[in-house]
Amino acid sequence: MNIVCDVRAIKKLVGSFMGVAGVSAFISFPALAQANLNSANYKSSSQFILVQSTQRNVPAPAGSPGTISPSPGTTPAPGTTNSGTSLSALDREFMTRAAQSDLTEIQTSQLALQRSKNKAVRDYAQRMIQDHKNSSKQLTQIAKNKNVTLPKDISPENKALVTKLTKVSDREFDGAYMQGQVQAHKKTLAEYQNYLKKGQNQDLRAFASKIAPLVADHLEMAQKMVAGR
Repeated sequence: MNIVCDVRAIKKLVGSFMGVAGVSAFISFPALAQANLNSANYKSSSQFILVQSTQRNVPAPAGSPGTISPSPGTTPAPGTTNSGTSLSALDREFMTRAAQSDLTEIQTSQLALQRSKNKAVRDYAQRMIQDHKNSSKQLTQIAKNKNVTLPKDISPENKALVTKLTKVSDREFDGAYMQGQVQAHKKTLAEYQNYLKKGQNQDLRAFASKIAPLVADHLEMAQKMVAGR
């Protein structure tokens, strides 16, 4: 009897706030009311997590605060470098010596065409002019791409060879010219081989790999001609 009175008193007290029907349901089914409340909270939490996850997967619009838009055309391809701006002292020295070698072979061989009467010597000289002009053309293009100025004259030590050839007699010229070819090509071949061992520039390595066998062939021809005399 006391319990019934207590329930009626509670309903009467709270009724003014929630209404009698709402209070009766709350008191009669407290477990169900709590379950409904938990269910509502769970749905609300699930929706919040879903919204947060969705927001994290959507990229921010361009120009939004905290975002950085890349400038058009400023992203380099991965792994690319400008080979024209990375020449070492060894690269430049090799280019200079190779250019001077071409000039020496061309000048001395042009002199041979003027002075020699020997067909084999003249044929060799013509071959030297043709091959070294072609080598010089290739090297000049590489130097242009890398903004390097090649020498326009032979080295002082090679000038001594040219001077010697201009002073010898016609009788002695062929021997002096061919011996000079052996010495010059030995030196040039050593320079090419040294660069292939130590040089790093891809363009120059490709050039040296192509020309070195040609220089070796010139050296062998000259050595055979000297031995044959």
